Amino acid sequence: MTMDATQLKSQIQQYLVESGNYELISNELNAKLLQEGWVDKVKDLTKAEMNINESTNFTQILSTVEPKALDMISNSTKENVLNQIRQFLEEVVDTQ
Repeated sequence: MTMDATQLKSQIQQYLVESGNYELISNELNAKLLQEGWVDKVKDLTKAEMNINESTNFTQILSTVEPKALDMISNSTKENVLNQIRQFLEEVVDTQ
C-alpha cells in the first residue's frame, strides 16, 4: 500500500501534535518572533495597510500583509525551525 504526499503530511502533522513537538516548535518560534520584534512590525504593517486601504476586511488585509510578514522573518529563525523539523523527521521517518 503506497501513501501519497497528502496522507504522509497528515500523519506527520498528527504525530508532531501527539508527541508534543508541534507545541515545542511553535512556542520557540513565537518566542523568537517576539524577541526579534517581528510581531510589533507586523502589527504596524497591518495598521498601515488598514489606513491605506481604509478597509477592515480581514481576508483582504491578510492577503496583502501575509506575504510581506513572511518575508520579514529572519533567515536564522527560518533555518532554526527547519532544522527542528528536519531533526524530528529524521527520528520518525525511515529514509532507507
